[in-house]
Amino acid sequence: MVSTLTPGQSRLAAVSLLALLLLLLLFAAIYPILSLNNHYDKRISGTRQQLQHYRRITSQADRYQAEHARLKRIRQSDKRYLQSETDSLAKAELQRRVKQVVASGKGDILSSQVERSEQEDGFNRVAIRVRMKSTLEEMMALVYRLETETPYLFVDDITVRSRLVTRRRLPATKAISQALKLLDIDFKLVGYMKRVGS
Repeated sequence: MVSTLTPGQSRLAAVSLLALLLLLLLFAAIYPILSLNNHYDKRISGTRQQLQHYRRITSQADRYQAEHARLKRIRQSDKRYLQSETDSLAKAELQRRVKQVVASGKGDILSSQVERSEQEDGFNRVAIRVRMKSTLEEMMALVYRLETETPYLFVDDITVRSRLVTRRRLPATKAISQALKLLDIDFKLVGYMKRVGS
């Protein structure tokens, strides 16, 4: 078939083959560059979208910081919880609170003992065990004040026993009825403090 071509047709076929070969070589050289360019265009577009998203977030930063400061002030002024930062200070706060309430009445604290703290639903549960002597009416007033005032406290595991008064040690007749009214009271006082950093 090549021998039947005229010299002009042979030159045209050779030039066409050379042009086709050059086009193939040019495509083979340019295609990776075009695909790489397309890949980088997509990455640039994605990065621009992320940048716009981050700019929207940073434009709202002042509002979020103000809201965070407001919530922090509310948390710090929240009187429902013990205000101490550590367990030992919270237990001392509980002991102070019991002493204040008992001092305003006529009870007498015999002892107070700290108990182990526990984690409960995102809060530190702090407890002390209190032993005291008091009359029934004073004990009810004490429990009422402890559980209704701030910070929120809970009286738990309460035990009330009558005091033993030996016949040899009975006081004078006027004080006999008062001595018999006194009760031994044992209870656990529980309060909650927020976890530090929450």
